[in-house]
Amino acid sequence: MASIPGDRGLAASVDDRGVARVLVDRPARKNSMDSATSAALIELLGGWAVDPAVRVVVIGAPGRDFCTGADLIEMATAKASASEEEARGRAERTINTGSDIVRSIRALQVPVVAVVDGAAVGIGASIAFAADLIYASETAYFLLAFVNIGLMPDGAATSTVAAAVGRARANELALLGERLPATQAYTDGLVTAVLPSEALADKADQVVDKLLAASPRALALTKKAIDAQTMAGFELALKLETEGQTELLQSPEFVALIAAFAGKRKNQTVASQ
Repeated sequence: MASIPGDRGLAASVDDRGVARVLVDRPARKNSMDSATSAALIELLGGWAVDPAVRVVVIGAPGRDFCTGADLIEMATAKASASEEEARGRAERTINTGSDIVRSIRALQVPVVAVVDGAAVGIGASIAFAADLIYASETAYFLLAFVNIGLMPDGAATSTVAAAVGRARANELALLGERLPATQAYTDGLVTAVLPSEALADKADQVVDKLLAASPRALALTKKAIDAQTMAGFELALKLETEGQTELLQSPEFVALIAAFAGKRKNQTVASQ
């Protein structure tokens, strides 16, 4: 699997059958998403969306985590804005990037398979839930942790989760911010299947083989019809998430949390020297 040029935190490939694979590959940051990785993923998925050779897209990650959310270290070490206007602009860019990632996933007319091992947190959970077929290991878990840091779900999680589990359960997951084990996610209808970690790759390969044997046009039209019924509120959800998250990213609570996080990181660095 080829790495994306530069330090952009992805590894990607397309084989001769048209199977495109992308891995978030930032193990030192527990596969969290920084701005460079996010931009690379959007660019990559956009290219695959218009590539007729691509038949299936598989999203995964190496190691012990699928994706642990946005990179708080990047946020904490960014320079303080010189003005309120700059702060708002930075917040809008942050939330728009998350929205564009899931838009890029949903824009793919081919089936998208997520292979989740370990933690899928924040935008990581949103990325997984945006896939068409989601296979998780028995040790995987999902966490819409946004409320725990003074934010709200983004990456269309307010749409994809509600579409899968209904209003009451979606409110519980989003408002309480509690860890959701993969086995419970399966019971709730959020994932397709749960398997032992060692069986996950083989299962994904079997699913890919079956998708490749089907008519590409039939798969595309089926996706379109199901999305019309279950994801009708997708763009509205992104709009409301953008408005709300832009406000919350500038809130005193979140600013204070990031400042405390930056201070903790600084102290840890000094102590290790």
